[in-house]
Amino acid sequence: MNRPNQQLAWLLQEAIRQLRGGRLSARWITGLIAAVVLYLLLQPVLERKCGVDLPGLGDLGEVATPRSPANVPRSRSDPTASHQDLEQILHSSRLQTYESAAGLRYTRGSQHGHRLKHLLAHTEDEPKRPGQHGVFDSRNAVEVVALVDEAYLQALAGEDTEVEHEGDRTVYTVNLGRRIGYIGGESGNRRGRPEARHMRLVLEGRDFVTAFPCQP
Repeated sequence: MNRPNQQLAWLLQEAIRQLRGGRLSARWITGLIAAVVLYLLLQPVLERKCGVDLPGLGDLGEVATPRSPANVPRSRSDPTASHQDLEQILHSSRLQTYESAAGLRYTRGSQHGHRLKHLLAHTEDEPKRPGQHGVFDSRNAVEVVALVDEAYLQALAGEDTEVEHEGDRTVYTVNLGRRIGYIGGESGNRRGRPEARHMRLVLEGRDFVTAFPCQP
């Protein structure tokens, strides 16, 4: 039975119950049925023309229960939630652990005090730094963390990735196939800041150590 027939059958059953119970007269029942039949005939036409989903007869008595924003679960990869978490860590004196959407753990460590801050040090060039310094094009913390996640997942899949092991650390050199930054520092600036399409990613298990744009 299609949707309009189901709704009409429901209405007839309800009308019969009301009539037997003496709540409505036969005239009211007849008029109500005529109005509903007209609605059922016009419903698909109105939905097509207006691009809206009109409620069925069985839905009219239902009231949706609103969910407050606090009760709506957030995805771990939700950009807004990630941004808030990152900002909280970057401006906190506690420097707690942050876990990315791909499962990388950013903990306390490095000369910057936290691995997240160390990562973001690679969003600024240091022209007077001896040697090379890989610099991300983006200065947005959320975007850079997402880019590291992308490289990590690509490395796990073994796509365009070179792998080395240095003690407890795993060093991935991942070709992301597009520009992600440039080579800065004294050496890079002498060469006109050549573009970088690879990322060097160093991990200890799932713990992040460092990541930066590079040229293999």
